[in-house]
Amino acid sequence: MRMTRELVDIAKPLGIAIHDHIIVGRDGHASFRSLGLFDE
Repeated sequence: MRMTRELVDIAKPLGIAIHDHIIVGRDGHASFRSLGLFDE
């Protein structure tokens, strides 16, 4: 979560919008937005 927040903070002044953070693993994937962890 901290790394995602840092990426959002770095990207914002550059005009880049981060809409979600998706983790992909061997057994599937998880979206921070769908889990309610991403509120940008």
